[in-house]
Amino acid sequence: MEAESSRPASGRWTTRDILTFVVFNLIIVFVTMTAKMIEDMLLAPQNTFFVGSWLFPLLSTPFYVVMADRIGKQGVLAASILVFGVLYTFMGGLYCAPVAVVGAIVGELVMWGKGSYHDIKRIVGGYIVYWVTFGFYGIMPYLLFREAYMEQLGTYYEAADVAAMVAQYTELPWILLMMAMFAAGTLVGGLIGSKFLKKHVRKAKIA
Repeated sequence: MEAESSRPASGRWTTRDILTFVVFNLIIVFVTMTAKMIEDMLLAPQNTFFVGSWLFPLLSTPFYVVMADRIGKQGVLAASILVFGVLYTFMGGLYCAPVAVVGAIVGELVMWGKGSYHDIKRIVGGYIVYWVTFGFYGIMPYLLFREAYMEQLGTYYEAADVAAMVAQYTELPWILLMMAMFAAGTLVGGLIGSKFLKKHVRKAKIA
């Protein structure tokens, strides 16, 4: 997984870069949301924690790897984090905006340096920051307004489900398990994305 680049170095995003970013992030949002809807239909709320935490990164990371390599410029990770942050903010989670901003800053610090967006290891490592940020979208409501949030959940879910969800997003062992599953899913998705990138995209000079 060594850094490779067939593009001239440039720090400025082109129209093509922007289009690539938009298309791939639409795919990532669609894939993630579709997986979430199917998961909610098949599993109890307290069990989605054990599936979505690795499945969502696994499905989306291959697309992100290709996108990041094809654009190959600073700002890809930060912009991707902010896209989901804005989406969740408009869905009613106003607390997601500052979380996304912090995640975007940390993400770009992780990706700082020439050629980082053509280094698969760096791309995958950076994308773990994306999913850690995503995890905090679930943690923050319990930290900021726990009682009100639990009361709201109680109108939709049974008491056992609410109790399990509270534990999963407030107790350190569960939070660490979630982050580990995010990392595992991202690593496996990164391996898939890396193989596709090297065998097909770079060879064909796609995007």
